[in-house]
Formats: sequence, structure tokens, C-alpha cells
Amino acid sequence: MRTNWMSRARSRMRRDENFDFSVYHTYDEITDHMRHIATSYPDIASIMSVAGTYEGRSIMTIKLGKPFSNGTVKPAIWMDGAIHCREWVVPATIIYAVDKLARQYGFDPTVTRILDELDLYLTPVFNADGYVYTWQSDDTRLWRKNRPPQAGPCVGVDMNRNWDSHWAEGGSSHDPCSLLYHGTAPFSEQETRGISSFIWDNRRDIRAYIAFHSYSQVWMAPWGHSYNRPPGDAAAQDALGRLAVETIKSIHGADYVAGRAMETLYQVSGDSQDWTYDKAGIKYSYIVELRDTGRHGFLLPPDQILPTAEEIFPSILTVGEWILEH
Repeated sequence: MRTNWMSRARSRMRRDENFDFSVYHTYDEITDHMRHIATSYPDIASIMSVAGTYEGRSIMTIKLGKPFSNGTVKPAIWMDGAIHCREWVVPATIIYAVDKLARQYGFDPTVTRILDELDLYLTPVFNADGYVYTWQSDDTRLWRKNRPPQAGPCVGVDMNRNWDSHWAEGGSSHDPCSLLYHGTAPFSEQETRGISSFIWDNRRDIRAYIAFHSYSQVWMAPWGHSYNRPPGDAAAQDALGRLAVETIKSIHGADYVAGRAMETLYQVSGDSQDWTYDKAGIKYSYIVELRDTGRHGFLLPPDQILPTAEEIFPSILTVGEWILEH
């Protein structure tokens, strides 16, 4: 079944306005379309890379936003996906959002306001090496980690256990062969080191951080490592989370749960959202798990790509509007 998805995705690839969002795409196809967007909309879009990978790839980020005429730095939102590379619906959803934002600027008033007043940084494929590996064969399709050799026969680090906030605590593993292996030290991996450095350097401007994952249909605020709620910020984090899941439900009726990892999923330590909130001070830091709730899991059929992307896109706008209004 999965081999058919791959061949269909490649056969329907377009490097122009006919990019097919109803199928899964390879890393090169995704990055080609990002370059196409940046070339087609140079007034609001530019390509950047703030991190590399063990295998020498450049992790591509697209920045969307109309620069202020006086050169003033704008508030920003950072979004990334596929730190766990088997979660194919995530890059599909993010590249859909990139395309919609670029094409609707100047036509849709909400999109126009957001891109006029905010900068959006979107990284569809955080774990580039791993994502390429998942396309090699059916046997590699469910690979989760990145690709550097570890101790013994083991390969890769779970990069969502590699951040410097409560690193190596519950919900991670000391075993280099484990899917939850946290690495030899916080930010031991090139990918997490590069992206966290960019976020740290721009922490005063980045007002929201969203890491997209799949699956479970949950919108999670800090903390991942503890049942405790951040004093002072929990009410606002929860309010935005509830508003986002209401927006999602209004599109196709999908039920997402707003909460915290320990309440809605499981314990996670050394994860990205805890670090962006705990260390970088980004108040609205979230991990969002996309479709589904377990029937298909990581092998979400292509007929659910567009419904997922269509319901998540307006939730991104909801976050943008919230940041502008608060």
C-alpha cells in the first residue's frame, strides 16, 4: 500500500502552480516548491537555512511577511514539523499553509493583516535526513529519529528529547537504540543546535512557537515533563489552545483536545516546546498533534491530507490574530 502512495506522489509532482497537495511529497519536491513560492512572491517570501544535518542537508525555512518600510523588526511566529520524520502529514500540512499564505496575501484581509504585521517562519521538515530515509523502502517508512551513528549498532537521536529543558528525565531513554533516545547531551544534534540557536537569538521577537506532529489530535501547552502548570501564563495558553481547537472543529468537524502533554498524551522531557517556553521565554509555545486518533496513525491515507491541511490552516490564522490582539 505504502509503495503505491510513493509512486503516485512522485508521478503527480508539479514544480509550479499545479503542485498537488492531495499526495505526499519527497523532501526535494517540498523544498523545490518552497523555492518556487519565494521566487514567485519575493515581496513577502524568502528562503533561509539556520541548521544543517549529519548527512549534509540544509534544513529549509521559509520566512513570510511584508517588511516594515522603516526596517523595524516585526513580532514573529515560528512553526516547524517532522522532527519525527515518519509523520508525513505534517510537512504536507505546513507546505499547504505556506502556499495559502503566499497566494492569499493581498486578497484575504486576515492573511494580509497577519503578514503585514507579523513575520512567520515555517520549517516543513525539521528532520531532513530522517524524512529522506523514510522514503527509501517500506522497511524504513516508520523511522523516527535522525541518522547519526550512536553507540554499538544504534543510529539516531529522538530530537524531540534533545532540548535543554529537563533533558534526560521521564519520557526519554538512555538507550541509544530506543526510539526515545535523548542523545549524549542537550543539543548534541546539529539540527536541534542550529534551530534552537536561531530561536534563542530571536527570542524577543518570536511571540509563538508551534511544533506540528502526528498523531492524536491534541493541542498541547507546557509542560510536557510535569503535571504542573506554568504560573501566570497557563490561563492565556489554555485560552488560545481552546480557541485553536474550536477553529479546527469548525472546518470539517474534527475533534481536537486542548491540554498539556501529561494530561492528554504522555510525559515528554527535553522537548522543544518546554525549552521554547522555559528557556527562550516564548509564552505561547505548543506542540500540536495532527490527525488521526489511531486508526491509521503514522500511515495516514492520502485522502486525509487535504482535510487535515484545510482545518489546520485557519488555526494558524487564529494564532496570528491572537498574537496581534494580545
